[in-house]
Amino acid sequence: MCCSPTGRGLVLAVGLMLLLSAGVKGAEPRCSEFLCSEPSAPVVRTLRFTRDHGPCGLPLDTVPDLLWDAEGPTVLIVPGRRPPTVQPVWARAMARELLAAGRDNVLALDWLLPRGHDLVEGAHQVGKKLAGVIQTLLAKGLTPGRIHLVGFGVGAHVAGVAGAGLHGALGRITGLDPFAPAFTQTNSSLSGSQRCTVCGPNEPVAALGSSQPLGHVDFYIGSGHLLPGCPQGLMGRERYVLCSHQRAHQLFTSSIRAACSLTAFPCKSIADYQGGLCTHCDWPGLRTCPQLGFDITWLLPDSSVPFQPLTAVLDITSVAPFCVTPLLLELQVGGGSLLEAQLFILLKDGDTVTSSMLLSGPRRMLFEPLKKYQFLVSADRDGDFQTVLLEFYTERLLYLDWRKRNLTISHLLLTRLPRAQGKPS
Repeated sequence: MCCSPTGRGLVLAVGLMLLLSAGVKGAEPRCSEFLCSEPSAPVVRTLRFTRDHGPCGLPLDTVPDLLWDAEGPTVLIVPGRRPPTVQPVWARAMARELLAAGRDNVLALDWLLPRGHDLVEGAHQVGKKLAGVIQTLLAKGLTPGRIHLVGFGVGAHVAGVAGAGLHGALGRITGLDPFAPAFTQTNSSLSGSQRCTVCGPNEPVAALGSSQPLGHVDFYIGSGHLLPGCPQGLMGRERYVLCSHQRAHQLFTSSIRAACSLTAFPCKSIADYQGGLCTHCDWPGLRTCPQLGFDITWLLPDSSVPFQPLTAVLDITSVAPFCVTPLLLELQVGGGSLLEAQLFILLKDGDTVTSSMLLSGPRRMLFEPLKKYQFLVSADRDGDFQTVLLEFYTERLLYLDWRKRNLTISHLLLTRLPRAQGKPS
């Protein structure tokens, strides 16, 4: 039985690429391992990915003789709900990255619900079936504390149900932008799961992912503006919501072998983050600042879970590996009159030049003389920046001489973050 690895519309470009490459000698095989027929009842099966069998997954029950690394970690990817005609190609890409990073036990849960099936009920049914799959894996000698579930969208809730059904015995659950519509904190099992980390965009518009804390560590991406690289404007709202939702699994996949880290900062609110009030990572159970993604060496090895819940915020760039260089700008304007403007910054280090970054928000803000302001700077380049270019955009017609005015900066300090633990933020 064969089914197309692409759907319509949003993945048209991927489908075109596969069709063009199908006849090229040496091209990557066309995979169609995920279920593609409308079921009459919730259906679940497990796929295994290995280096020896190419990029496509194999149903686990058809390869029972494949060797397991019983002492090694196991990663099980749980996609979200999908129509049968659309294959979760991102799960295949994530599996490839995990194998390339040295993981031997890489699995994916393949599941479908009948058309019109209640989503919350279906997630709980599939989650219970997943718990049964894991029990079977444990019988093969796997250690529950070394099993890591990675769930996306509705799949995050499926993973949470499985973790709760196994009484918190699993080592780690990662929820990637857990699906919000129809799910609430009362019917989500993520918060009761073992070492659960959740990442999702901080959305200024209605989104698919949950904005409520659900895990032991919750990552929020973005500083209140639209995510870089996603369509902007009211006409592209639907495409933006899907883009921001899918960015969660893109970030996690990119983090598996990235040379840089997606550094986040413990913070109570987005407003505090924007205002540069979250500049160190002095938090119980942390070795360094939290890092969104696969690596969790920033946690102390003997950290007991559940520890004190943590909310962490970070910025990203528009393309992989999505890393930024976090800096803190402290600024004081001199003179004797108020200034209402938007503040932009650009940094230089030799030939390294960052993009121009808006620091003051989408509206003009009021700068008072002799008052100190601080802003978080998320540079899209890294360097030993020696030149700081500031632009105060006032919307005044400055080609008229009488509108021009001199601006004095009485204090300017740019500090690389994070600050040393214990120092005031």
